[in-house]
Amino acid sequence: MRLFYSFIIWVTLLTPGALTSQRKVMFATSDVSIRTSVPIADSLQAGQVVLAFLSWYKTHMQAINRRPLINQPVGKPYSVNLKNGEYYLAYLKSSHLLSDTYLNQWRIYFKEHNKSFRLNPQDEGPPDGFEFDLVLQSQDVEKQLASLKSMKINKVTIVRNQATVALTLLGAYEFRLVRQSNHLVINEILNIGQE
Repeated sequence: MRLFYSFIIWVTLLTPGALTSQRKVMFATSDVSIRTSVPIADSLQAGQVVLAFLSWYKTHMQAINRRPLINQPVGKPYSVNLKNGEYYLAYLKSSHLLSDTYLNQWRIYFKEHNKSFRLNPQDEGPPDGFEFDLVLQSQDVEKQLASLKSMKINKVTIVRNQATVALTLLGAYEFRLVRQSNHLVINEILNIGQE
């Protein structure tokens, strides 16, 4: 299935020793590139990486979440299934759009929550820290991804080897990107509305 997206975004370029400049840019794409090799200074590419990841995630979300991250045996406390956590991270890594740092932060998250479940056993209700979609940090993720065509990129900021893409997807988000092995990748996803 081919999707066509068109966005008008404000681009802010910050370069060492230069004044901030803004320009209105419109781009459209019918084939969203999954791997990039352009310099990070290309703000359009930053927006395309975010769009590519969200499109990829929409397609693969069900498969990624097929294996439960939480062990919920009847009458026993919850624990994090670290083996399934590694499967989850490997599947996300297969997008080629997420940094190693991003994936390692989730690995740490899984281990810390597993330790927390041992120290503070929980055996009913939604497991603390896993009551929402981890990638978009939302309980409305299916609704959000269904509205992907109406996503609005509000601002792209470039500072040296880093980019920030501020967008609205039924809520305010900030995607922080870095260059890793000459490719733009997502290093952090913030659900601004949930902070």
